[in-house]
Amino acid sequence: MQIRNLLFLIALLPMLAVVAQPAKKNTKSAKQPFTAMFYNVENLYDTLNDPKINDDEFTPSGKVPWTKERLDNKIKHIGQVITDIAKPAMPDLIGFAEIENRQVLEMLTSSAGLSKIKYSIAHFESPDERGIDVAMLYNPSTFKVVTSEQLHVTLPDNDLTRDILYVKGKLTTGKVLHVFINHWPSRREGSEISAAKRMAAANVLRSKLDAIQKLEKDPSILIMGDFNDEPSDKSITQGLKALTHDETIANNNLYSLLFPEYKKGEGTLFYKDWDLFDQIIVSGNVLSQKKGLRTSVNEAEIYSADYLLFKNKTGESRPNRTMSGYKYYGGYSDHLPVYVKFYVK
Repeated sequence: MQIRNLLFLIALLPMLAVVAQPAKKNTKSAKQPFTAMFYNVENLYDTLNDPKINDDEFTPSGKVPWTKERLDNKIKHIGQVITDIAKPAMPDLIGFAEIENRQVLEMLTSSAGLSKIKYSIAHFESPDERGIDVAMLYNPSTFKVVTSEQLHVTLPDNDLTRDILYVKGKLTTGKVLHVFINHWPSRREGSEISAAKRMAAANVLRSKLDAIQKLEKDPSILIMGDFNDEPSDKSITQGLKALTHDETIANNNLYSLLFPEYKKGEGTLFYKDWDLFDQIIVSGNVLSQKKGLRTSVNEAEIYSADYLLFKNKTGESRPNRTMSGYKYYGGYSDHLPVYVKFYVK
């Protein structure tokens, strides 16, 4: 009888140990973070010839040529990035550069993997001669658009460029977030010659920010885009007046969240070296406040999954681009995407 009791106690010990253990602390927030990403998708054109823009190359008979199969592959690739970047969740806001029109955005939102979210579209046609625009997708169950508008950028030589997309919206908590999607003038003419054009874009955005900050007390601001400038360039530091995160945080100042990656030599595209043109900039209040919408410099990242990179002959990693010149490679983009996670408390 005693042996039976002893055997029973031995069998019971593992169960008692489980009961006696304290519950593990849940280190993850009960709610998923609110995630925003930006992606220059490198020439997301449809296959149709639009006589109003210079898109002839991106047609089935064009120099690329741009066929339905290649467009479908491009849509599939972009959808893969969006699905993977914030796993297990999906991004709440997705900013884009280099999309041709609303039609390609609708193709993307209805594609496999994205259709379940039922993303809504914020987009305006820009005057850019190549017909490429900026745009934003948003999850209407987590972000309600209050208003949106295009901010026109007048360049010194009257050249045409992309408008800046401004979207004011509310999170499910009622917190207002002001979002700006940018694709500033390129360096095609050389960085110094074209610097005045990017400064013109910075001045337009800065003027809008000043107007918002006069109307609202400590507005929460998120600025994303391909600025064609580094975080240390004048258009960012003097025109936009964006600071680094290690400076004193003030609610209405702007801060470059990816500056630490830039200082380490990391980037989002490669020309002669890695450049960090794709940036995330926020207002100081989302860095300093303990309640409401919060983030930190550690929550902003360059997304560099292996499939977004290839290794050249010397073993160095470069963006796995769709094409170079007129040579088609079938990759993802010549830019890497960036993203930031916010927490709402």
